[in-house]
Amino acid sequence: MQLYNGDALLVERPDPLPKGEDLFPPWKMQEHQKLLDEIATFGVTAGSLLDVGCFSGMFLTNARKRGFEVAGIEPNQDAFAHVRNLLGCEVVHGSLASAHFPPGHFSAVSFLDVIEHVKDPVADLKVAFRIMRPGGVLVLATPNVKGLLQQVVKSKRNILRQPWCPIDDVPWHLWGFTRKSLTLCVEKAGFLVKKISWLEPSPLSTNLGAGSSALKRASLWAVAQASKRLGLSDRMVLFAQKPESA
Repeated sequence: MQLYNGDALLVERPDPLPKGEDLFPPWKMQEHQKLLDEIATFGVTAGSLLDVGCFSGMFLTNARKRGFEVAGIEPNQDAFAHVRNLLGCEVVHGSLASAHFPPGHFSAVSFLDVIEHVKDPVADLKVAFRIMRPGGVLVLATPNVKGLLQQVVKSKRNILRQPWCPIDDVPWHLWGFTRKSLTLCVEKAGFLVKKISWLEPSPLSTNLGAGSSALKRASLWAVAQASKRLGLSDRMVLFAQKPESA
């Protein structure tokens, strides 16, 4: 299966495009509301919001309901057409670098489960910095490679001499981030990191129902619950701002 082309951005995904808002996963709708609530705490409640790798347009739809003027970038042809034709959102087919947005245009830029698929994360973050207005908010959601789930699965596969889970490795994810490495990338692009927090673990969200047997599903659920109690979720979100003086 081809996953990347050209700029090494994601081309194909296993999750289907929802045909209506009533088919959006409840956990994701709730998560998006929390992200938008957090953006508001930094003083950004309106203006233009860009979602890089918008896929189904779900975050664009939720942001538009909150009063934002929204735009997306999507390399997948089917997803691009879906967002443009079905949802009626402004969307660019291609990459962030090829979109040529004007400097200082956006109040917020989001990369939701996207930055790990980008060939040069810092380069894309620098573009986001350029097109964001001073005081604007950056939102990055990505897997945390130091999460409890990854540690447990890695230990199990090492003991059994199994290869590492391919969904967390090339060619699916080009990068794996920790809180520290993600912070370094964002700061290198010029942003000021304001907050990093945990998101719902993947067995309870992005990989809901994962596991080829009842035992594996139960085990993943148990690890996910433990990771929440320990603050070691395999998913994290970072909020940063462009300095007012930039």
